[in-house]
Amino acid sequence: MKLIENIKNALGKRKIDKILQSNKRRLKVVNYSNAKSIGVIYPVTTTDYQYFINKFIDYLREEVGFKSIVSIGYCDTKKIPNFIINQSIKYQYFTKSDLNRNNFGISKEVKDFIKNDFEILIDFSRDNINPIKHIIASSKSGLKIGRHSKENEKYFDFMVEMEKTAPVSQFINQVNTFLKQVKPN
Repeated sequence: MKLIENIKNALGKRKIDKILQSNKRRLKVVNYSNAKSIGVIYPVTTTDYQYFINKFIDYLREEVGFKSIVSIGYCDTKKIPNFIINQSIKYQYFTKSDLNRNNFGISKEVKDFIKNDFEILIDFSRDNINPIKHIIASSKSGLKIGRHSKENEKYFDFMVEMEKTAPVSQFINQVNTFLKQVKPN
């Protein structure tokens, strides 16, 4: 089973590279005060992780005042975990059951998320997860933000340098600092 997953991921990475090469988008540096839309993508891992993502989205709505926020979480399981079932009304998710042979999301939620041209797209992934990288590569968002790694350089316009084991709250703080202080072009 692991061999099949590795083959799917390898094929997916090849397709993602092609998508990155053909995806013509325009970089647009924005900050919280002049952006109108934001997309948030993340892996669903633990209740604590989900808690921080929920708090961040609430912060964007209530404190920053974003009216257009779309989030999507990827569950590396066939079904949505019990700890987020009640939240599936408020947030969007996709699972392994929603993937094609390249490990790309094919659900309506994923397709709709990709169609949104967010001014800011933030990826909270620590690892390279093909279903999430596919969405990032396909997105025409103006400013893409994620964690720093050599492999991530092709995906993001701004990357946050931190330990892989650093808590998501630290990543959120760094992103907030950047998006409050950056001068738009």
